[in-house]
Amino acid sequence: MYITGTRQIIHGLIVVFALSALGSLKADTVSFNRDIRPILSDRCFSCHGPDDKDRKAHLRLDKADGPEGAYRTHEESTAITPGSLADSALWHRITTTDEDEIMPPPKSHKKPLSAEEQEHVKQWIEAGAKFENFWAFEPPEKPSTPKGKAPIDALVQEALTAKGLKPSNEADRRTLVRRLTVDLTGLPPTRDEVHAFLADASPNAYV
Repeated sequence: MYITGTRQIIHGLIVVFALSALGSLKADTVSFNRDIRPILSDRCFSCHGPDDKDRKAHLRLDKADGPEGAYRTHEESTAITPGSLADSALWHRITTTDEDEIMPPPKSHKKPLSAEEQEHVKQWIEAGAKFENFWAFEPPEKPSTPKGKAPIDALVQEALTAKGLKPSNEADRRTLVRRLTVDLTGLPPTRDEVHAFLADASPNAYV
């Protein structure tokens, strides 16, 4: 064995890279769990979250439905109306300059939403304000992949194509053994390990 580590470790690294690439691929679509929940959790949930002891205005922004859910109408005001900014009180509250109406309120000492955060909320409401369960409670879904290709290869290629990128050329064996050793052990290979790897023509020499 020329490099400390196992095939499973290498495969694990590939999976991490593939999932990161896939996340970038989907970044153009606003997601409640990825883009909206962190904003609401940071600025709103302390007063409009799951804790009924601290909840204000009988409003929850962590869920859509129910008598206190975000879609409910209270005193002729609807917190979030899917597809309509004009009919969503939340949008007015996070964009107004009136200190008596802006959310989060100045006395909370929380920062108002940035222009980028407002844009995320805007896109989300206009797209239908779809809520999602917390990611830990979402059942995993196996993505479909083209026949005849390894799933990881297909996902990575899909992400690269979406970004207008192409895979790098295959590294020469001296570079490959150095990269793998540093990645898996944090140390460069010894001279003997390099020579042994270069002399081994087996496709599994790195295992």
